[in-house]
Amino acid sequence: MKKLLQSHRPKRHAKSFKFAFEGLVHTLLNEPNFRVQLVIVVAVVYFGFKYGISYIEWGLLTISLGLLLAAEMINTVVENFVDELIRIKSERAKIIKDVSAGFVIITAMIVFILILLIFWDHVFQLLI
Repeated sequence: MKKLLQSHRPKRHAKSFKFAFEGLVHTLLNEPNFRVQLVIVVAVVYFGFKYGISYIEWGLLTISLGLLLAAEMINTVVENFVDELIRIKSERAKIIKDVSAGFVIITAMIVFILILLIFWDHVFQLLI
């Protein structure tokens, strides 16, 4: 147990959080799609409070919206990594980047469907 506690380095641990937030800020400043998705997250949260959705709906939205933002960050990592490793145009590099972007699209479609399922009655009431 003593060895386990000695292996914990609070300064190193704090630095890892600092680096994680730097990555988040970098994504926010440099990825337009991430900013668009963040606006969607803010809008969904606003409407969630406005229409008083249930705890289960909040949970589902939190998981799906968090996954959407994480997917965009993973896509950014993959695209930057491939661009760094493969300097020439390559069909294999294109496939890797396209599949990574496809992951984001699938996640966005799931989020969209979930938003429709949760807010459909509220939106339908506004249209009538």
